Amino acid sequence: MPVYHDGRTDAAPEEVGYDPERLQALDTHLTGLIRDNKLQCAGYLLSRDGRIFAHRTTGKLTHLENSPDLKPDSIRKTYSVTKFFTAVAIMQLIEEGKLYLEQAVSTLLPQFDTPLHKGITVFQLLTHTSGVYPDPGAFLEPYPTAWFEGLRGYDDWITAVLSGPLPFKPGEQYAYSSASFAILGEVVSRASGIPYERYVIERIAEPLGMTRTFFEVPDHLHGEVCVTGDWQVHECTSREDRTGKPPRAGNGLFSTLEDMWRLGQMMLNGGTFGGARLLSRKTVEAMTRNQLSGVKTSVWGSNTPDYSFGLGLSLAAPTIETPGTYGHEGFGRSGVKVDPAERFVAVFIVPTGIQWAPLSVIGTRAVMWSGLL
Repeated sequence: MPVYHDGRTDAAPEEVGYDPERLQALDTHLTGLIRDNKLQCAGYLLSRDGRIFAHRTTGKLTHLENSPDLKPDSIRKTYSVTKFFTAVAIMQLIEEGKLYLEQAVSTLLPQFDTPLHKGITVFQLLTHTSGVYPDPGAFLEPYPTAWFEGLRGYDDWITAVLSGPLPFKPGEQYAYSSASFAILGEVVSRASGIPYERYVIERIAEPLGMTRTFFEVPDHLHGEVCVTGDWQVHECTSREDRTGKPPRAGNGLFSTLEDMWRLGQMMLNGGTFGGARLLSRKTVEAMTRNQLSGVKTSVWGSNTPDYSFGLGLSLAAPTIETPGTYGHEGFGRSGVKVDPAERFVAVFIVPTGIQWAPLSVIGTRAVMWSGLL
């Protein structure tokens, strides 16, 4: 029999209008994926009206023999969920008058002051429409180029990211780009005067009470980090000199289910959580509505002539999720999803050692939303 571990909750499912039988279906779904070796472990946290009513984990913390179990407060690298934090940081600086969306990046980063790059704006980086270095494999190319962090032969990483032609004219297409968010991390540093990673911890994580969210996990917590391979052990434990390297603004944060929930709940609350205001209501509204018009995308085999995307946030794909649902997901996999119409926040981690198990994400979200009464 699978072993489950329950975390903190504030309410029973019935008290917030959620069918408890669908939680049983969710457990069955996830344990089946673990049994079929499509997942190593799984965890989720669900809340409605700001009250957590489900918070559970099952499976193994690591890929190693004699691994302990994944617990509700286990730490996991969130990968691209980090972009959610970066988007919040950019919008905070816009609220403070230190940036503006249509600002040319060249006004902050001289490497952009070329005929090819001078017109690229903060808005285009935030919406993945800048034309800058899409993630390897985005166009299903048989021999993808290296991840931008691995590029060599240039004096600085920004020049490396901008090397070669742009795959499309800025503003013309959506093409998911972690490199763009690394650049946004540098923009945060230049506009605020605070190194990006320190900014995120001091201006976002600490005000939200995220006590287990880090760019570098403290040594005494390494045994509580979920990993699916030796390379992820290295990600957690390495302490390399990052001088001259890109800010980890696209994929660097480690966090927990409850800490990620705090970010989502802050957005659902209109920019506040626990007495702290991180964003204004109007900024949250702008971040979570479609900002694109007539922008096409063909990444990962798609063919969409009019793609929808918020300010750094994904909008609901074709699914039973309510239109207007937004959030971000990350490799590995993890996600934070917010449904304003249902006053619902869903957070999940579904770590796997295989490249992609679609039912672990798409199917999991469907089961979650099916319980809303």
